[in-house]
Amino acid sequence: MLEIGKFNDVIVVDSSPVGLLVEKYNDTPSEERETALLPSTELNQLKNESLGVGSRFNGFVYYSETTDLLVSTSNIPIQIDEFAILTATGSIDSGAFFDWKLPRDLFVPQGMQHRPIDAGLNYVVRLIHDEERQKLIGTTKLHRYLNEDGEGQFSLGEPVDLIIYDKTDLGYKAIVNNTHQGLLFHSDMFKKLAIGERTKGFIKQIREDGKINLSLQLTSKKGIMSLSDQILEDLVAHGGISSLTDKSPSEEIHARFDVSKNAYKKALGTLYKAKKIKIEKSHISLITKI
Repeated sequence: MLEIGKFNDVIVVDSSPVGLLVEKYNDTPSEERETALLPSTELNQLKNESLGVGSRFNGFVYYSETTDLLVSTSNIPIQIDEFAILTATGSIDSGAFFDWKLPRDLFVPQGMQHRPIDAGLNYVVRLIHDEERQKLIGTTKLHRYLNEDGEGQFSLGEPVDLIIYDKTDLGYKAIVNNTHQGLLFHSDMFKKLAIGERTKGFIKQIREDGKINLSLQLTSKKGIMSLSDQILEDLVAHGGISSLTDKSPSEEIHARFDVSKNAYKKALGTLYKAKKIKIEKSHISLITKI
């Protein structure tokens, strides 16, 4: 059977004035045969005369306004139970609408909105199949779909894919590898982030309660030592003295080493304990030959 809200490998089995009828390719005889329509309006836009009975393609299956099944060849940015960054196109009292590359915008009911939605802004949305009403709808209430417990799931320093989806007083909440929720503290950030932004990050800490703290750069011992080597090389290149101290503005630190102020301070601490540098109010300097 066709999987609604997902891309399906389909084959054209019939044609009509309103479009092409398709069914899932290689459905076994025991499965119920189900068809969807590729509307002639989309077919005309494709200007692809090679599509006909027997043609195979990868199509996104969705509901029409009357709950009939349709299929699209468009590059739909989201599938069932996935997160995607979508742009809001407008709102009414009952909900908001998002562009998802189909003729009718994706509807997010008011009760499924984490916060009021403003047209023109990007939001992280999850696609849901309302099987009872035969509709595909979205939600921006993401917390219920994310696992907060990272115990045994991640290792410290592990690289992860992040989607920034909410801002709090402490920092930014992020979707981790599409399955978990983590937090990026303001103190661990060296660049501005925006809701809906995709970025790479690292597992900084798994707390006692299992919650995940994140970092935008590697803060493990290995990562800090790598930064330490960069600092030593920079000192050698500047005659053994640098005005970039642990009190320097975070912007200057990021411009020089592409890291946060917190990571830079940790690296300076490592070098200081190793008796390789001396830290003064106005500068740092080498105390050993490299």
